[in-house]
Amino acid sequence: MKRGILLMNTGSPEAPTEDAVRVYLNEFLMDPFVIDLPFPLRYALVKWAILPKRPAKSAEAYQAIWTDHGSPLVHHCRQLADGLGVELGMAYGNPSFKQAVENLLAQGVEEIGLLPLFPQYAAATVGSCVAGVKKAIKGRAKLRVVPPFYREPSYIQPLAEALKTVDEHILFSYHGLPTRQLKKTDPTGAHCLKVDDCCQVPSEAHGTCYRHQCLATTQSIVEAAGIPEDRYSVSFQSRLGRAEWLAPYTDAVLRELPAKGIKQLAVICPAFFCDCLETLEEIEIQGQASFKGAGGESFRMIPCLNNSPAGFACLEALIKKAGEWPAL
Repeated sequence: MKRGILLMNTGSPEAPTEDAVRVYLNEFLMDPFVIDLPFPLRYALVKWAILPKRPAKSAEAYQAIWTDHGSPLVHHCRQLADGLGVELGMAYGNPSFKQAVENLLAQGVEEIGLLPLFPQYAAATVGSCVAGVKKAIKGRAKLRVVPPFYREPSYIQPLAEALKTVDEHILFSYHGLPTRQLKKTDPTGAHCLKVDDCCQVPSEAHGTCYRHQCLATTQSIVEAAGIPEDRYSVSFQSRLGRAEWLAPYTDAVLRELPAKGIKQLAVICPAFFCDCLETLEEIEIQGQASFKGAGGESFRMIPCLNNSPAGFACLEALIKKAGEWPAL
């Protein structure tokens, strides 16, 4: 059976302009996997509360990180896809995952191996990618999806190596998630955020529990790097709206650390395979300003794997096992 690999990520606006960002945010935020509210509520929130004001502010953020290659996220992903000889599709914007599916089918592919660049499972990321690709395939090919790779040695080891020479306190900042989404993906309906210390108590819920997988990622990295417990913290960033999100919140932690005597800080974001707006602007620019404004003295960002040799090696190792990925 001829197999083709589809690399996916979230995506970026076509340009760092207010109009382009508005188009992108509309597509992104109207996805029911991203904002999992009934359509009337989602429509009202996005169209009336978010889109009138947020595109201008987001456009400024994108302008701060835009390069000669365009979006850093799209650039890194293109480099990875080209180097690996696979198709690339973004969940929102271009290059389109729908076109990528058509390209694979035109090559006579009978089975598509989907590799979303998200180490941990979340319905808003992996779940959305899977649903979109299944709909685009329309039964014309079989689909396999890479399992969450948050514990894969090829992902953990290079991140651990990057931290072995770090003397500062280390903050592991993961993308946030509304707690209601965590509960929705719990197959037992009775474990996530309902059992004391739920992420440490064995459960089948961990297979789709974003919080458990983030904490397990951190544990794997610190064990591989030999980092003692008092030298690192974990937080969650990028929350939107007034709903309860996973805590502690990164922006609050960055303001609190200097008061605790932590003046030298390194931040790593292991939920992101490639650097993007959330790492380059939200953390490296805004986060650094918050930390230093609260009395911090030094701040540095640990890069994501991106299109580094380690990034290529990680994806190559995953793709070699594509025949073992679960079929959907």
